[in-house]
Amino acid sequence: MAPQTEDGGGPLLPEVHHQEGVVYDDRRSGGGSISGAIFNVSTGMVGAGIMSTPATFKVLGIVPSFVVILVIAFFVEVTVDFMLKYTHFGESHTYAGLMNESFGKFGSVGLQLTNLGALII
Repeated sequence: MAPQTEDGGGPLLPEVHHQEGVVYDDRRSGGGSISGAIFNVSTGMVGAGIMSTPATFKVLGIVPSFVVILVIAFFVEVTVDFMLKYTHFGESHTYAGLMNESFGKFGSVGLQLTNLGALII
C-alpha cells in the first residue's frame, strides 16, 4: 500500500492545500456528464451479469439457465424497441412519463409497482 503524504494526499486522493485557515484541493468540480452516466450504468450492468451468471448456472443447471438468459434477452429487446419507437412520440422526458403516455394510468402504476418490487428484491 502506498504511503500517504503529510497533507493527506495519496495515490487516489487529491492533494490538499491549507492556506489561511481554508482547505483547498486539486479536484475539478466540472460535474457529471451523460457519457459518464452511461458508462457508470453499463459497467454496473456488466458487473452484475458477470457476478450473477455463475450463481444462476449453479442453482438452475445449464439448460434452464440458458432458457432464463434467452427469455430475459427477449424482454430486453422488446423494451428497447418499445422505447426507441415511442421516445419522440410524446412530450415525456422520463421512462415513467413514456409509460404514462403509452399505456395511461395503468402503465404508470404498473411501472411503479415493478420498480417497488425490484427495490424490495
